Amino acid sequence: MNYTVRNLGGVREIELRGQLTFEANDDFRKIIDGIEKDGITACVLGLDSLDFIDSAGLGLLVLANNTANRANVRLTLKHPRGQVREMIEISEFHTIIPCDF
Repeated sequence: MNYTVRNLGGVREIELRGQLTFEANDDFRKIIDGIEKDGITACVLGLDSLDFIDSAGLGLLVLANNTANRANVRLTLKHPRGQVREMIEISEFHTIIPCDF
């Protein structure tokens, strides 16, 4: 997984690319740490360039959501496509984390 971070005022936009699997754990935890420490009010995870997500990747999204809730940061998923969208819909993640399809 690769990612790009943009800060727009109190909103952080993170564009994820590649695959969100257990191998992305260390990099994704850096993203999570930034949610809690950087004083943002909202975080948008852009998923349109994410090609694949597995159960470990979904677990990382749960960790991000828990961290955001603790920090009073609004977390949103944006534009999942293909297999990633299917996984979010099948697992009903859009009922836990708001998702802009």
